[in-house]
Amino acid sequence: MTQHGDSVSFDRAAGFYDATRRLSPQVSAAQTAQLREALRDVSGLTLEIGVGTGRVALPLAAAGQRLVGVDISSAMLAALRDKSPGAFPLVQADATRLPFRDGSFGGAVVAHVLHLVSDWRAVVGELRRVVRPGGVLLVTRGAQRAGAGLHAEITRRARAAAGWTMPPGRLDDLTELDAHMRAAGGEVTSLPAIPTDYPGTADDALRAIETNLMSWTWDFTDETRVAAAHEAREWVTQTYGDPASVVIASAPVQWRRYRLPEVTA
Repeated sequence: MTQHGDSVSFDRAAGFYDATRRLSPQVSAAQTAQLREALRDVSGLTLEIGVGTGRVALPLAAAGQRLVGVDISSAMLAALRDKSPGAFPLVQADATRLPFRDGSFGGAVVAHVLHLVSDWRAVVGELRRVVRPGGVLLVTRGAQRAGAGLHAEITRRARAAAGWTMPPGRLDDLTELDAHMRAAGGEVTSLPAIPTDYPGTADDALRAIETNLMSWTWDFTDETRVAAAHEAREWVTQTYGDPASVVIASAPVQWRRYRLPEVTA
């Protein structure tokens, strides 16, 4: 795993990210339409931090949004350039230290980032600096599969078995960001949930841990990771039956819209 401070770089995931974090064309189109509407009154450029391979940004750019993308991972940016050379400007940088002047952007997009960075408050502070007063931040944490929380419970049990806890400084729950932004004078809106259509099984969730596809598993040796997944697999089997037959419905895509105060505090 490549880390910058305690922020996680997805260098190692560049080759499999699109295959393992994909959205269907229908869900991607619905997401793009929702984000475009949420950014409708944003003037000038929109920044996406953690742009990755362009899962969010490329459809937005194709729909007419003027973008600049930032990522800490050179490999992810290279994959994005290979897919769509010159689609929009790309910068390799740490989101806690953005290389842009104050007020450079009208809005920003943050997808599946704040639980991976060393200091989410520093990232939000940088976004508030580079996005003009009155601008918009669009943020999603990214959802695990639903199904009565089974995917989350599998992850919790595997993490406990491996001895993993969320490192200090990372954000795992957007309600904390909601409070932070309201305290700064911002407005918080939960955008309508977008249903998804990629159901999986408990076995899929367990195999993702076993094969090291999830970023939290990169901290561990193969032996520790496989043993942790085995413990979670045993629990699923005893509780629900064969993991390959236990269906986990896909969770919706959920975005927050944060309107920055008109005057910088």
